[in-house]
Amino acid sequence: MLKVLRDNLKYLSWILWVVILIFIAFVFVDFGGGLTQGTGARASAATVGTDKISYADFERQYRQLEAQYRQAFGENFTPEIAKQLRLPLQALDRLVDQRLLLNEAAERGLEASDSEVREAIFEIPGMKDSGGGFIGEETYKRFVRANGYTVREFEESMRRQIVLTKLNAIFSSSLAVSDSDVERAYRDQAERAAVRYLVLPSANFQAQATLSPAEVASYFERHGEEFRLPPQRVVNYLLVDTVRTRAKMTIEKADLESYYNSHLADFKVEEQVHARHILLKVDDNRSAEAAQSSLEAARKRVEAGEDFAKLATDLSDDPGSKTRGGDLGFFGRGRMIKEFEEAAFNAPAGSMVGPIRTSFGFHLIQVLEKRPAGQRPFAEAEPQVRSRIAAERAEAQAEAKAKELAAKIAAEKLTTEEQLKALADNDTVMFVTTPPFGADEVVAGIGRGTPFSSAAFALESGKTSTPIKIARGFAILQLVSESPARMPALSEVEARVRPAALRAKAVELATARLTQARGAIASGKSLDDVAKELAVEVKESGEFGREGNIEGLADSRPLITAALAGKVGDIGTPIATEQGAVLYQVTARKGFDAAAFAAERTQTRETLERNEVNRLLGSIIEQRKREAKVQYDKPLLEQFGMLGDEAKGT
Repeated sequence: MLKVLRDNLKYLSWILWVVILIFIAFVFVDFGGGLTQGTGARASAATVGTDKISYADFERQYRQLEAQYRQAFGENFTPEIAKQLRLPLQALDRLVDQRLLLNEAAERGLEASDSEVREAIFEIPGMKDSGGGFIGEETYKRFVRANGYTVREFEESMRRQIVLTKLNAIFSSSLAVSDSDVERAYRDQAERAAVRYLVLPSANFQAQATLSPAEVASYFERHGEEFRLPPQRVVNYLLVDTVRTRAKMTIEKADLESYYNSHLADFKVEEQVHARHILLKVDDNRSAEAAQSSLEAARKRVEAGEDFAKLATDLSDDPGSKTRGGDLGFFGRGRMIKEFEEAAFNAPAGSMVGPIRTSFGFHLIQVLEKRPAGQRPFAEAEPQVRSRIAAERAEAQAEAKAKELAAKIAAEKLTTEEQLKALADNDTVMFVTTPPFGADEVVAGIGRGTPFSSAAFALESGKTSTPIKIARGFAILQLVSESPARMPALSEVEARVRPAALRAKAVELATARLTQARGAIASGKSLDDVAKELAVEVKESGEFGREGNIEGLADSRPLITAALAGKVGDIGTPIATEQGAVLYQVTARKGFDAAAFAAERTQTRETLERNEVNRLLGSIIEQRKREAKVQYDKPLLEQFGMLGDEAKGT
């Protein structure tokens, strides 16, 4: 159970796990005092290349993991379980994975603007008051502190999550899930059953299970595919990296303007206001009257010619804007607290409003510009336009470069590893050698079931593939070695075949005995009567689905499949398993509901797509781990007794 929980929590993935535990209070048990005692002299909890992971980030991630497991285990969560789960190592692994993906995102030019961060924070449940406006700075700060962050740390964590979400979207857009996959996945989750069952162990029949040479040969003939030696290939490839190509690219202003003008529909905006403000809080040190009076005086100073921005820098209590002269940038409706929003949107451009009172205190507002709903100006859209053009051109240039290299390889008949390496500049063109992989296996940094694998297994010795599109660019493949699938002679694998045949014979004998017992039930005996005669126990499963399992039954898949095809009350045909044979009775059954599926189709598809993205991201992380130097702080691991083989990053 521990492994299942540990693996499942890890599988929630680097990209989709929520960094902030929103408005949930957890009582943490300290299993050894401060997590990072005595760390002052050490630089970081881990390093990824030149990037450092702080002890504060480690401790925060540790506590979040602890909270997740506490929810999973409830009152059963103990220091011993925490130790078995290796929480410190899990926390470091998550942070390292996140940093590797952030590096991948940075190479792709992915960023999160201040406005995107503000919008993301505003969408967090609880960030809006009853009127739909912002909850207020003090409540916001309390929320941040309650989750173990400073405001700066919290907002940076949100920025990282936005970037990772964008990376996720890139990979999501390249994946497709078929309608049949969606229905199959829904059926796997929705169809349910429960059974009463008994297991007759095959061990009871081992003494009777003898085999002649002919029987061993017969078993091998019938099960030969289980002993087939599978094919694998190793491939060298040139990667023309679109990310690195993009990083070297310059784009003329005229091109940006031309693209913008031809894609105006992509840059529509809501009604917006550009404003500055000066905030004076009301607290124990300043009364409402004093705050209002001070802002009235400030207003007169601006009207007399003083610079509003300088006054905001000198006077404002808003740390987020005072360093920018009180500038809030452009904002739409629903982004500011109600009183502030109404004042700003109702005032003409070039005017001042206030002092006005909100839950933050008193504000003096200077309305700089007003933008009606309509077209986003080019100046504001320019970064997005630049990113789009860069992405399109980088892909086109990378593809053209890949085609050029492929043509050169063909024309000059370049067939050796040295010749291929010579074409790599280690800048935008990289030389890579894969580990051995099968046709249906994940290729590091590439994924599973991609055109790359298809091309690799279609290659002939001495031949080069055409450029293949992969997530990071375009690849040109050359076959290094292959191990073809083949059927071995019995003499090569008899040491594996004979034990398997003996186990099968014992299972066969157990199944025959339960077939007799099923006949007795048809004649009036109960499942309990049969169990008593066989000296075994009748067990009751919980409700299960197609992807579930039956506790205590190691090989429960055949029973699950049979039960889901049966009817309540059925005594099923005995099922052979790894443990022996199973006789069962269906006690509950829930079938496929077409109407419910129609309602859940979209959500099911999204879940499948996320899973595929996660698998691809996992392969990218493994690839980047081989490229980057990852080190964990050894004294920290030693503190938790984890300085061993499990510390993969050390």
